[in-house]
Formats: sequence, structure tokens, C-alpha cells
Amino acid sequence: MTLHSTSDSSPIFKDGRLKPGIYKIQNIFTEAFLDIEVHSRNVCCRPAQNLREGRGLWEIKQFGAGYTVQRVEPGKPEQFCTPSDGVNSGTTLRVAAYPVAWRVEMAEDEHHRGFEYVRFYWATGKIVWDPSSGSNYDGVPVQTYPEALNNAWQVWSLVPVKVEDPFMPPRPSRETVESGSLPSYEGDSEQSSTRAQHTESEHDELGTVVNEVTVVTTTVTTRKRYRVEDA
Repeated sequence: MTLHSTSDSSPIFKDGRLKPGIYKIQNIFTEAFLDIEVHSRNVCCRPAQNLREGRGLWEIKQFGAGYTVQRVEPGKPEQFCTPSDGVNSGTTLRVAAYPVAWRVEMAEDEHHRGFEYVRFYWATGKIVWDPSSGSNYDGVPVQTYPEALNNAWQVWSLVPVKVEDPFMPPRPSRETVESGSLPSYEGDSEQSSTRAQHTESEHDELGTVVNEVTVVTTTVTTRKRYRVEDA
């Protein structure tokens, strides 16, 4: 277990406030990471060996006096961590499209003081995140329970992750460009256009043209499909 000591060059805190950013969120008791159950959308914890590559990333952003905790997944940006049904003892967290505010505060109780560990509190009161009282099986749900000081399973470590754009494929590095090992882009692209022009005329009873209008019709069709593969 890696302990993150508090210092002036803190990677996650500035002036006593959490720095917004993208993190992996690890429970310090079970050492499992925050993730979700795909079908139920419930928030859960998974051991590192069961965490799929690219999963377990969460963006924490300021939201009023608190923070939102949003799952990072390309193509699905609105997955905010929120209570499933009120905030009570045993309420399971899930991801949903609407944001709610959490307080993220440094754990200052006896066993955790001096390390950059945090608790996630509901906006008001002392209700905190709790992975089923420290159960460590794969997929254990994260629930809300009253704060219990010195209970390590209610305390979390935040591991900063550098992601240029969490919802888009990463751009190739300079080394990749110089080596010629660029990602491959495969697919097809189609673009077509048509332009038609004709004249419409109005005549009187004697067949004399009294009004003439030139009508131009333009049609453009564009279709593009591609797939990105790593080099």
C-alpha cells in the first residue's frame, strides 16, 4: 500500500481543497478500486487484478460548495455518482445522468492523519461512502452509512491520472509520430453532390411569356465511417 504524505507540493490538495481532476479511487482497507456494475449501473469496488484496462477512472469537479464524481467512459459522459434512493444507512450508490454534490474532505482521525486520504460525505451531515463495511469480494456495492471514525473501509486514496481528453482517443506521442508507428484509421468516406437547373415560365391566354423564373436545386450527401486501431 502506497502512503501519500502531505506536503506543499501535494498532487491532490491545494490550500486545503481537493484539486479537480481525473483519479483512480482506491479503498485503503480493501485496496480495491471504485468501478461500476455494467448492468445495474451500481457503484462497486473491484480488486486491481479484476479491473479492466481503461476502467476505474473518475473525474472529480467542483460543483457549488462540493464536488461531482463522474465516471470517465468514452461516448458516455453523463455518469455521475449519486444515491439510488435517498441518503440513508445502506443506500447503494449508482451512476446517473444528473449530478449531485459530495463533500470530499481529508481524513483527519487518529489512524489516518498525516496522509492524503479522504472521505466522501453527502452534502450535509456525516453520511459517507462505505463498501459494505469493508467487504472485499469483487463487485461489492458502495453504500452510504454514518461516519465511523478510524474505520479504514470508509477512507479512500486518490491516485491522479493524466488523461488529455477522457472522452476521445489519445493523440499519438511525438515519439510515435517520429517512428512512423501511427495509429491506423480504417473505414470509408463518401461525398456526392448534384446540381439541377430548370426554368419555369408563366404564360397568358395567348401563350405570351409573362414571368420566367430560374430554379436551381442542389443536393449534397456526405457519409463517413471510420475505426481507430492502436499501432
